[in-house]
Amino acid sequence: MDSTMIRTLRQAAALRRKWNAGQQPSLLGWITANDPAMAEIEVEWGYDGLIIDTEHATFDPPTLRGVLMAFRGTDCVPIVRVTANDAALIKIALDLGAGGVLIPLVDDATAAQAAVAACRYAPLGRRGVAPRRAANYNRDAATYLAEANDSLIVMVQIESYTAYRNLDEILAVPGIDCCFIGPADLSATMGHLGDVRHGEVVQVILDIIGRCRQANRAVAIAEGIDPKHIKRWLDAGANAVGCGNDAAFMQAGFAAFKANIKEEIGIAFR
Repeated sequence: MDSTMIRTLRQAAALRRKWNAGQQPSLLGWITANDPAMAEIEVEWGYDGLIIDTEHATFDPPTLRGVLMAFRGTDCVPIVRVTANDAALIKIALDLGAGGVLIPLVDDATAAQAAVAACRYAPLGRRGVAPRRAANYNRDAATYLAEANDSLIVMVQIESYTAYRNLDEILAVPGIDCCFIGPADLSATMGHLGDVRHGEVVQVILDIIGRCRQANRAVAIAEGIDPKHIKRWLDAGANAVGCGNDAAFMQAGFAAFKANIKEEIGIAFR
C-alpha cells in the first residue's frame, strides 16, 4: 500500500498528465493563512490543487510543514509558491512534501533553466538528495527518488513585460510543466498598476495563453472569485485558474453576513 506521501507524488503526476492532455481544466485555490486547521478545511473543497503562498504570506519552514500535513491522504495537490527563484527555498518546499512549486518572476530562459534545475535530481537538474518528509521520512526513499523527476510540478510565473518579451525562449526550456500568469505584477510592469482589466493587459494575457498552448505548454492564471472572469480565461484556453483564497472567502462570507444582518434585523456594522 502506498504511503500518503507517495500518494501526493502520484496525484501531482496525474495533474501534470491532465494538463498535458488538455483535458478538463483545473481550478486551483490559494492558502494564505499559516494555520493547518484552515488548510484542512480548504483541502476538502474539491480543488485539484492548492497553492500555498509563501511569497506574500507569513510562512517559515515549520509552519509550511504544518500546513502540508493537512494534505495527507487527500487528492488535493499541494503546490508551494516559493519566495524567490532560489534553489535553497525550492529544496525546502519539495523536501517537506510539496507536490510542486510555483516560482515567481521568471523573466528569461536563464531564470527558467535555474528553476527547473532546482526541482529535478541529476542528471536532469541539481536538486540535493535528502527528501526526508517527502519520502515518508526515508521509508519510501527508493520510490520517491525513482518517481520525483517525472511527477513533481514545475510552474514558472510569467508576471512581467520582460517575461512576455522573452516568452518564446522561456517556452523552449525543457522541464517546465506550466506557465502561470500573474496579472497584478504584469499590469504594473506595463504601466497599469492595479488595473488588471486594462485592455492592453488583457491582450497580452490572451497572447500568452495562445502562445503557450501553441507550444504544447500548460498555462494557468491567477484570478479572483468572480465566475465570469474565471470563465473568460478558461474559454481562452487556460489549463488552470488559481481562484479564491482563505482570506477572500472570509471577506466574502462576512460581507454577505453583514448585508443580511442589516436587511433582516436592521443592525449596521461600523
